[in-house]
Amino acid sequence: MPDFFEIINAQRAIRRFKPDPVPQLLIEKLIEYATKAPSGSNKQPWAFVIVTEQDKKNKIAHWYHEGWVAVYESDPSRPRNAVYESALHLANHLHDVPVLIFPCITESNGRVPSFSSGASIYPAAQNLMLAATALGLGSVITTFHRRHENDVKALLGIPEEFTTSCMIPIGWPAEGEHFGGSKRKPVSEVIHYENW
Repeated sequence: MPDFFEIINAQRAIRRFKPDPVPQLLIEKLIEYATKAPSGSNKQPWAFVIVTEQDKKNKIAHWYHEGWVAVYESDPSRPRNAVYESALHLANHLHDVPVLIFPCITESNGRVPSFSSGASIYPAAQNLMLAATALGLGSVITTFHRRHENDVKALLGIPEEFTTSCMIPIGWPAEGEHFGGSKRKPVSEVIHYENW
């Protein structure tokens, strides 16, 4: 296994995947590592829906593409750079991704999940993506499907009290994709001691 800090430096958004299937054992390892994340009051209010069936992926891909067009493609202010091209590829080829994982979250007492609910699911999503990187699998976190949240929930039988927090496509990186090298702002630009 690579060093933990090497994995952090290597993890990046991968949006192009080989069609090769991902073994169920590896998928279950990803979920196991996801569930090691912290959650508020240790309630572990999560569930993970794994989608590999082609018919379901086709429907989700259609809704995802609609979300991409509505949010991303129709915005002329977005630069048409390498990130755009990579995201466009995923929007056009989501149906080819071997595995789609939906981390879902619920709130107790019938409350609707809110922005702060993310504190109890996004650490699990990040654990999952770091574990994927350690295993040589590509991943990316995305939410374009949420414009069709009710359709996705109906298709996948997700209970009413749960919300999909995001979708994480998973697969073996395609030719030309690589780990590491993500451009990030230097720490000196984002850190503030005591005051902004």
